[in-house]
Amino acid sequence: MYCLFQRNWHSSVRLEEQKLLVEVTYCGTDREACARLVVDPETFAVREAAWEKYRTPQGAGCKTLNLPQLAGMEAYFNCGGIMREALAPLQDSCANGLFAEAVRGLIQAETFLYKERGFSSAEAYEHNWNSLYVNSCRYYSNLDRVTQGWYEHVGCITRTGSLFNRMKTQVLYLQDNSYLLAGHLNDSFHGVSVELELEKDSFMVKSARGDLLRAPDCVCGEAAGLMKELEGKNLGGIKKKDIARLLGGGNACVHLIDLVSDGLETLELSTEKK
Repeated sequence: MYCLFQRNWHSSVRLEEQKLLVEVTYCGTDREACARLVVDPETFAVREAAWEKYRTPQGAGCKTLNLPQLAGMEAYFNCGGIMREALAPLQDSCANGLFAEAVRGLIQAETFLYKERGFSSAEAYEHNWNSLYVNSCRYYSNLDRVTQGWYEHVGCITRTGSLFNRMKTQVLYLQDNSYLLAGHLNDSFHGVSVELELEKDSFMVKSARGDLLRAPDCVCGEAAGLMKELEGKNLGGIKKKDIARLLGGGNACVHLIDLVSDGLETLELSTEKK
């Protein structure tokens, strides 16, 4: 078995002196880069943004670009279109991905910013999420069956300094005539793993497995069984929305979807490298 490609992400959200510092650092076989945001903790409006490249397929060398075009953007749900337009001059899909990860991390950190965000209590914040995001994932599609609330899972309602951390890893192996993809996610609230075996020539899935080691509720773990829906499917060129459909749509685990999508992107990058 040979290791062909590796990718690692680290997302961090910190609260310091009435501002949120959001960083997503990527280090892989292909490149090393960092997306950085300074965000208002009450409005989630971007105050400052920067894109740093340390190594690219074209060569090494540190380069920092300040991005004033992102200032004022609300770094929250549905900001994707505005953000992609602002980042278009960079002509770098990696930047789009890392800044999207930064927004995802910020949304997770909101768990500990309910007062700054205008909610009277953690309970009020949780009730708002339960109402607005019903049917958005396995947990919020089965609120009638969950055995514990969000803050019960988190274990506390306040946190200082470091509000959220996430680490993701993708590793691609070649074994005989099969590609093996292993994807892992660990963050402040979740622990998720996926393994895919694909035929080398056709990208057809020979086996697929998912595990949720930490999740908000046991109902989330049921989504892992839907990974079997990928078996027998040719995933070459498949879009993320189609992965989501195969894994259950509103009953899927979004982190399983992300890991499968990241894995197929890893396979594509490895193929391009050749």
